[in-house]
Amino acid sequence: MSHYIKKIEIQNYKSCKELTVVLTPYTPLVGYNNVGKSNILSALEWLVKDKLLAGRDYNDVNLPIIIEGEVVGVTEDVLQRLNEEHREPLRQYIENGMVRIKRTQPANATKKTEINLEIFNFEREQYARNPRGIWNAIKSLFPEPIKVGAMENAAEDAGKAKSTSTIGKLLKELSTSLAENHASVVNRHLNAISRRMGADGNRRLDELAEIDDSINEKVESLFPGISLKLHFDVPDFNEIFNAGTVKVYENDAEGRDVTSYGHGAQRSVQMALIQHLAEIKQNAESPTTTLLLIDEPELYLHPFAIEQVREALHVLSQNGYQVLFSTHSAQMITAERAQHTLFVRKTNAQGTHIRTPLRDALERAVPNAEAQAGHLFALSQSTQILFANEVVLTEGKTELRLLPFLYKQLKGITLGQNNAALIETGSVDNIGKTMSILHEMDLPSKAIVDLDYVFKGAIHNNYIDRDDEDLVVLRDLLRSLHDDNVIEMRGDLPNAKHCAVMAQDIRSHDAINSLHNKLQARNIWLWKLGAIEAHLGLRAKNEHEWARFKANAENPEVGLELACTDFIGVQQLVEWLE
Repeated sequence: MSHYIKKIEIQNYKSCKELTVVLTPYTPLVGYNNVGKSNILSALEWLVKDKLLAGRDYNDVNLPIIIEGEVVGVTEDVLQRLNEEHREPLRQYIENGMVRIKRTQPANATKKTEINLEIFNFEREQYARNPRGIWNAIKSLFPEPIKVGAMENAAEDAGKAKSTSTIGKLLKELSTSLAENHASVVNRHLNAISRRMGADGNRRLDELAEIDDSINEKVESLFPGISLKLHFDVPDFNEIFNAGTVKVYENDAEGRDVTSYGHGAQRSVQMALIQHLAEIKQNAESPTTTLLLIDEPELYLHPFAIEQVREALHVLSQNGYQVLFSTHSAQMITAERAQHTLFVRKTNAQGTHIRTPLRDALERAVPNAEAQAGHLFALSQSTQILFANEVVLTEGKTELRLLPFLYKQLKGITLGQNNAALIETGSVDNIGKTMSILHEMDLPSKAIVDLDYVFKGAIHNNYIDRDDEDLVVLRDLLRSLHDDNVIEMRGDLPNAKHCAVMAQDIRSHDAINSLHNKLQARNIWLWKLGAIEAHLGLRAKNEHEWARFKANAENPEVGLELACTDFIGVQQLVEWLE
């Protein structure tokens, strides 16, 4: 990828009242239905595509639509690969490889000539309006974008001219090597046909000459002084490809145009063409960057096909394409690419807006780069975070295995149905920083911790004072239990087993309840009996024991209430999670 659009600012376009979007060469957009993901793709398309927007595209019909883009990576090497007629008009508007362009469509515009194109003059610190040759220069950097809709408009797409349909555009992209290798041969044959079929052909078919003579005898009597020749236009190589489509064959039957098939078949063909495009473009140099904008590429595809399309899109983003796609599938986003994902939301007041991306939240909440890597790994392992309205953090695998089951048993719906994601942080030490990261992303979070957290993580994260009176009580009790040989402690910090024993001592209950309430005010749930296993009556932390508990809870003769050692405590947790 040489150059790409790094930032786009959108004003008054559909649901985007005033929106700034920071992009990378490969940018997934996630969000629920009707939040404006497709509108972002369309706005980006319009920035580099000369078309008149409709009245329904205005958020406020009394205001103009303004879309501004910041292009980076326009180096001297990129300029040298452009034609001179495109290179020179652009050169004076580049600073440190950056170009800024703006398109404005006034309110009530009725024709394309009313649209203003402007490019920023860094020397004068102001926009220059439509300098000579600049639009063609921009198109030389960003040719016709390819936008693949979410198939609700498949019939409309099928009705377009072949060269402007989605499949037609993909075929045109695929034809580059064919044009280079075979255009001269094909055009030679086409010229031979033209000499025989054209009015001025020097080897016209005898039958055409006979028809001409017969018609001209009749024309002479009706309108003296004119004569006619039949003429048949013969397309050149490019025109043939512009009219290209795909024929689909089933069981040796006659081929049918792909547009005569349903959405699933059309989507499969589109994605197959994109996969092939990725194969032929890999490691190929290109002086241009083509915007590839796709709504829900995973539609109608089985899981393995989704993975193949995802990887093809990533390959294209490294070989001459800037790829943006909206998705509802966690499978379209791998852990290492989660940090590039944009969280799209919408409110009546703001319209479409974007939450702070994961990469930016990490930099703000965790300044240390080495620590960032650990938190990024922990968070991005669960792509559920990308689609959630709330995140529940836990340090242990027992919660990860059994909390969804407990929630469903008690609430009748799943955590997912409540738009909540459950994420294992891997370490209690990660919880505080992870909550800070999620706070930066404007993503509400809660955490569930074991009792030993109050002696370490809670102090480290400044949730509990080191000299808190309740902690003093518990430390004194732990020393007493140690002195009485009930537990054996080495050092001042208790482990999980020590805390489990201490929680059984009635002398600890008031202090633990108080600490529980203090942490709950911080959106952290403290297991009062030490850990979840004690509340559920589990004898171990393994798959066998988790399966045994589920079986008991689902057994009509036992049920969840009897299966739990502390059913009320579990019930209170589930209510708190809601």
